[in-house]
Amino acid sequence: MAIKDLMNGERQHAAFAEAQRLADSGAYYDYTDIEHVLRFDQGLTDASALLDSQLMHRDLNRRCADAREKLEMVDA
Repeated sequence: MAIKDLMNGERQHAAFAEAQRLADSGAYYDYTDIEHVLRFDQGLTDASALLDSQLMHRDLNRRCADAREKLEMVDA
């Protein structure tokens, strides 16, 4: 089942889990990149509202930076 088809509480939890997965991939710079992917690529039009928390933003930004750093170490 797609995230956009879930009910509110489940929807926010699933959106954050997917956002974390995307951040951990190392393919994104920060939470704004991830919100864009969730909104436009996965059809989650309320991605901004679902991830609208400073704690979520900090967590996603940290995960993005850590994942990119790991990828750079592997490439070096």
